[in-house]
Amino acid sequence: MQFSIRRPTLPSAETHPEERLYRRLDVSSWLRHLNNSGQVLEEYKLRKAIFFGGIDPSIRGEVWPFLLHYYSYESASEEREAWRLQKRVEYQEIQQRRLSMSPEQHSEFWRKVQFTVDKDVVRTDRSNMFFRGENNPNVEIMRRILLNYAVFNPDMGYCQGMSDLVAPLLTEIQDESDTFWCFVGLMENTIFISSPRDEDMERQLMYLRELLRLMLPRFHQHLTRLGEDGLQLLFCHRWVLLCFKREFPDAEALRMWEACWAHYQVQHKQDDVFSVY
Repeated sequence: MQFSIRRPTLPSAETHPEERLYRRLDVSSWLRHLNNSGQVLEEYKLRKAIFFGGIDPSIRGEVWPFLLHYYSYESASEEREAWRLQKRVEYQEIQQRRLSMSPEQHSEFWRKVQFTVDKDVVRTDRSNMFFRGENNPNVEIMRRILLNYAVFNPDMGYCQGMSDLVAPLLTEIQDESDTFWCFVGLMENTIFISSPRDEDMERQLMYLRELLRLMLPRFHQHLTRLGEDGLQLLFCHRWVLLCFKREFPDAEALRMWEACWAHYQVQHKQDDVFSVY
């Protein structure tokens, strides 16, 4: 494990030379990135614009599926609609597998997955108008997505924290099947850790310990003096697991997410990078 720290500190006024050249991607600028068939003209330029400027909330539901590998940048509008219909059928098949479990299978599924999902969804993003109130149908949609994902990917199943990742996707995309497949892309292709299993988490924290040692040596020494507990970095677990979602206001967290999803300048390996922006 090696890190090359060229400049451990930056002047407070210094920013990337292109930092202020890009405005937020709105409807008109988004359409300029598409040709007459609806294909993205230059993927790299689009990702660069999103990295520096972000995406207007009104079109996140249309743009996020590209960043999350649900849509191909080369796909035309008609191809994407056919793809959506195909994936909708696949999603219904996954749900039917869950609903068709034998009593024994359902009992095990309830114990390993559903019990935790049912507890988590009712307390996820309840301050958000999209999920607020009793018997909110959007909470039930989030629940189905998570249960179906556990059937789709039984090796991962469900882990606490996944509901915090699904909720913003559903809020912006507002379609159950599309949100499900975007969540699949998020778990498989994002720069964030793709699963919250212990070994994955420990790998990210190992990188963070080394970065702290190189870039914040005094703080690293303080943690070392605290003993083993200090260097476990327990206070960082939620940062890594939920991609800083609870550490920032929603608007800032989502802005950071889509900048990361743009993969501008660097391509991150799925499980080998801990990135702090």
